[in-house]
Amino acid sequence: MTLAASGIILQDKKILLLQRSNYTQNYPGFWGCPGGRAEEGETPEENVIREVKEECNLFFTPTLVLKTGIWQDRSFYRFLGNWSGTVIIQEEEVIDFNWFTFNQANKLPLSFDYKEIVELLFRKNLL
Repeated sequence: MTLAASGIILQDKKILLLQRSNYTQNYPGFWGCPGGRAEEGETPEENVIREVKEECNLFFTPTLVLKTGIWQDRSFYRFLGNWSGTVIIQEEEVIDFNWFTFNQANKLPLSFDYKEIVELLFRKNLL
């Protein structure tokens, strides 16, 4: 089974979401957190650190697994964590980004399980 992980990046009760480009067959144009498939031998933590850096140029340190699950052939991890840096998107995979409140994020077309993630963060008073 393929491993995948994403980083949930929060600031001032807003979540960083990236809009996916057409490079993928899964959810092109939809919004989600930075993440992706692991390279061979990577742990979930190594995977999320690399993917966040690649997709939006942030240094990410996972601190908590918010959710795990299985989607198609992937075992996925959703990490909360600390971050630093300035967002610079990888234009091949990402066409836009922004910081969203709960109400704003809830109106977007969200990929994978991110609608559930946004609602969970709101219930935990993080968003």
